[in-house]
Amino acid sequence: MSVNVVQELMGLARKARVFASMPWVEGLTPECLGREGRFEIAKTGEQFERRHGIFHLSECGLSPLDHGGLYGDACFEGILVINGQVFLYREHLERWWQSAKKMSIAMPYPMEELGWWILKTIQEVGFSTQEKGYLRPVLTRGFGNLGINPAKCLAPTIYCIVSTIQLYPPEAYDRGIELSVARRTRRAGKDIVDPNIKSNNYLNNIFGLLETREKKTLETMMLTSDGFVAEATADNIFLIRKEEGWQENPARVHLFTPVPEYCLIGITRNLILDEARKAGYTIHEVKDLIAMDFVGQGKECFLTGTGCGLMPIVGVEGIPVGDGHPGEVTKILLQKIRNDMADPAYGISITANRAQFERYMNVR
Repeated sequence: MSVNVVQELMGLARKARVFASMPWVEGLTPECLGREGRFEIAKTGEQFERRHGIFHLSECGLSPLDHGGLYGDACFEGILVINGQVFLYREHLERWWQSAKKMSIAMPYPMEELGWWILKTIQEVGFSTQEKGYLRPVLTRGFGNLGINPAKCLAPTIYCIVSTIQLYPPEAYDRGIELSVARRTRRAGKDIVDPNIKSNNYLNNIFGLLETREKKTLETMMLTSDGFVAEATADNIFLIRKEEGWQENPARVHLFTPVPEYCLIGITRNLILDEARKAGYTIHEVKDLIAMDFVGQGKECFLTGTGCGLMPIVGVEGIPVGDGHPGEVTKILLQKIRNDMADPAYGISITANRAQFERYMNVR
């Protein structure tokens, strides 16, 4: 296993790049931003010098005093590069900004400026239109003295990893995957942590995976403190129930998903809901789904997320969903999202110039 991980990481390192932006404090800011010819001075209007640049993974570093690493005081996004475009780029940037606002971390750049730098980083990687890429932009509270008080930090750190991702093997989309259910580890309620802040604190989700690791499933269902289904550890979850005659009357397809107060309002989740509405399906956002609602005859289930797209679920805790194979409606929605990923209207070309990018960002 460790040999495979090393090989995977080496393959990642050969192609990936990182955009990094930090205040310049001699003796504290990582040396990648101190090498002549490797950085630019950012014009952000801050009361100190901020530097940014594009680097190989091995060149870039974070300060040991960065509060993102010390305390998880940071927010991020996951963005897909597919079919030669950055898929739903504007929507992801806007959600990143909203997470930052809820955490009271002021973005040093206008959205169009930072978005352009990330697009430049993609262009330096040089993805082909056949390659699938992944962006992980991160905003941290920045470096500061020890102690969790945000007032100790000078200003935010920003970095964006541009690499590849494959959460599930390609054949899984044809055969589906199974879920385990975390019983001890529960999804924190919105009164503890707003699920729609996409923060770097995923420890609870990791505990959910650790709880179920002996079952060797690829994903785990998370429940609320009251035992209702909230989401998977990294994805939104959907249940489908079909009434007789649904092929002639699509309103007889009922699509269920947990309410937004239980889970992150995923961008892919919203896309699937839009496609379901256009198809005429009946949508229910509900508070009282339980794990066993998802199994048995006549059911379908799938996950959605940026990394996975739409992944069919064929079993929960060893009990089949439907006939144990991806269902008909799931396949329809999977094809719709694949069509969207190939549609230029849903993103911006990875080869776009500055003017094209700014026009894209200003379209509403």
